[in-house]
Amino acid sequence: MLTMEKDQLMAIIRDVAKEDVIPIVELLLEEGITMLEVSLSNETKGLACLEAISQHFSAKQLTIGAGTVVEKNQIQKVKQAGATFIMTPGFEKSIVEECIKQDIAVFPGVFSPGEIMEGIQLGIEIFKVFPAGTLGPTYIKNLRGPFPNIHLMAVGGIDAGNIAEFKAAGCNSYAIGSELVPRGATKTMLNQIRENVKAFQR
Repeated sequence: MLTMEKDQLMAIIRDVAKEDVIPIVELLLEEGITMLEVSLSNETKGLACLEAISQHFSAKQLTIGAGTVVEKNQIQKVKQAGATFIMTPGFEKSIVEECIKQDIAVFPGVFSPGEIMEGIQLGIEIFKVFPAGTLGPTYIKNLRGPFPNIHLMAVGGIDAGNIAEFKAAGCNSYAIGSELVPRGATKTMLNQIRENVKAFQR
């Protein structure tokens, strides 16, 4: 079973070219980030990055998954490319069920208590609250009333300036996109990415 540590940061890589991704991931590992989501918002680039990362790094070094999965036929593609978990933007029962059937961990996007309840019935243990920045820390705090024990991962709009509020509200982990690795980042941006990571670690 795939788990996440308390306060763990996951980096989201989106729209990055295959030839740029390895130096970026090496930097993230140097800075202590060992879990990555590669977005399929650009499926061709995403699958190429997944393959490159999974071939270059061992499972002991890095946990790698696929995000922005919106169709069932993408599940097998990302598994073949090396993904060990899947994240979805929203809650789609058929995709969640197919992930369970194919024995790959899934962290579904949720927006409401009803979606969380549906996920619990399917055995989901880690929920991606999206867009967390729009919903706000108060929403997270309110969710903790009926759902004190589930794992809530905040995604969307989390930055170095507000992450402490989400921690205080009861989030367990965080997946960070452009505030860590800018969309379409290249290997010429390593210094900027390092500074981004350090801002979250202060």
